[in-house]
Amino acid sequence: MNNVTGTAFIVAEFRAEENEETHPLYTDNVVKFWLNEETKTIASAIAQNSPAAKELVKLRTKYFDDVLSNQVLGGCKQIVILGSGLDTRAARINGEKVTYFEIDDLATLQLKEQTLTANKVSANVRYLPGDYVKDGLISLLKQNEFDFELPTYFLWEGNTTLLAKKDVIFVLEQIRDNVNTFRLSFDYMSEQVICRTTGYQDINDYIDKYESMYAPWITGFEKIASLAEELNLKVIENFSTADLHAQYRPLRSRESNLFKFYFVCTLENMSDNRLELQK
Repeated sequence: MNNVTGTAFIVAEFRAEENEETHPLYTDNVVKFWLNEETKTIASAIAQNSPAAKELVKLRTKYFDDVLSNQVLGGCKQIVILGSGLDTRAARINGEKVTYFEIDDLATLQLKEQTLTANKVSANVRYLPGDYVKDGLISLLKQNEFDFELPTYFLWEGNTTLLAKKDVIFVLEQIRDNVNTFRLSFDYMSEQVICRTTGYQDINDYIDKYESMYAPWITGFEKIASLAEELNLKVIENFSTADLHAQYRPLRSRESNLFKFYFVCTLENMSDNRLELQK
């Protein structure tokens, strides 16, 4: 997107709104430090054009929070967040000796670090300015004391739809080939959405509005299990946001058909198979 930092503010506004719920899916008391009347006005205008966007962001936030929390409780000591934006998990979800590595553009990371410091928010995080595709994810990690032997959780939120499919696969291959033990969660669109073959006009309208404001959606996946199998990875979980909505908001109706075509998933490396292949 042309202004990644600006987009991060909008997503942050959507996330922050959940704090106002009587029974919120999650609580984020850190995100408020970046928000003001200007960001609220802009986010509100965008939400009017695409009202489902807010709920999609909240549902995926809840899912990724839960998976990350379980990883930390299970003893994971390294968390890598790709395209972190104004993600607040390093401050909200932590444990003893857990280190976060956040990758994004320099301006976004500088703003995060300065704001957290100014508000005395502690977070054991290392900021890695750069482009994890062009600069190379593994190269960025090597330069910042990342331990490739430690079990690691990778979180890749809000990125894959905007990247070329070859770049998505390249990132997955880089993690698979270089990190000894890992789990990875990310969100993705169905390929039907990208090709405009869902049969739902409201989805096509949503895409048109989104792309007129930001950037084209260029990549989707129809069967994540097939992709995982090709890459020698294992699917641990795969849910549509319609599934998440039914679980998290059982008393509310869905706002858009898009929920049936937008997914979150968690994969892991198949270390035994990988060792067998290496033999």
